[in-house]
Amino acid sequence: MKSIVFASGKGGVGKSSVSLNLGLLLAKNGKKVVIIDADVAMANLGLMMNVERIPITLNDVLSGENEVQDAVYEGPFGLRYVPSALSTEKLSKADYHRLKKAVLALEKEYDYVFIDAAPGWMEDAKAAMDAAQEAYVLLTPEPPALADGLKVKNYLERKGVKIHGAIANMVLNDPAEIKKQDMEALLGIKIAAMLPEDRNVRRASALQKPVALLAPHTPFMLSLGKLAEQLSGAKIVLPETNVKKGFIRSILDSFRNLFRKKQ
Repeated sequence: MKSIVFASGKGGVGKSSVSLNLGLLLAKNGKKVVIIDADVAMANLGLMMNVERIPITLNDVLSGENEVQDAVYEGPFGLRYVPSALSTEKLSKADYHRLKKAVLALEKEYDYVFIDAAPGWMEDAKAAMDAAQEAYVLLTPEPPALADGLKVKNYLERKGVKIHGAIANMVLNDPAEIKKQDMEALLGIKIAAMLPEDRNVRRASALQKPVALLAPHTPFMLSLGKLAEQLSGAKIVLPETNVKKGFIRSILDSFRNLFRKKQ
């Protein structure tokens, strides 16, 4: 049973996409996985799965109103998730020390507890890193992200968190990008995965549907499948594609559903 935080020093590097789709791959292959959306200010996880209104969220757990088990919901392939609220109403009541207790409770029930951390160095980001046994450092192959990734790595080491390695996301294989061996030399840890820039990731975000469901055999997912095999030590079978609607039709349907929920 492992708790793994996906951490980064800056936003926009794809932590939520990576942690969610990696969790879906493991769940599809028989692992008990729960993912916590610990970025309580942004709350992207629910949006990525087209779930906007949820009665009990991590915000209620951090405010002491509910236990974490009350905020666990079922997603595709049997994945469980603990979302944060879209509303910022309860942020002032959040006691981030409760996150560690919540993670410890979930570790008793699941093979993997993924923690999608907030970026940066605020209290919520540090609480997510402090709550985990293990970590991946998320970055993109460019100097600012690498510098921030080094700070995250150093913080995790000081806290005694085992680092599986760094995940380089949105890789273009452009000559101007920092090469894998140079990133490893600068960070002092291995690069566990090089995930390519893939338009299907942005497409999935627009459709509010995980890439693992929308386009499971695209470059991003193939690379993520190899990471899942490293983590689990088992052969990973990718999901089958089951998308019948066209892209524009799906976008329009997503907007219609969103407006219906807000009425």
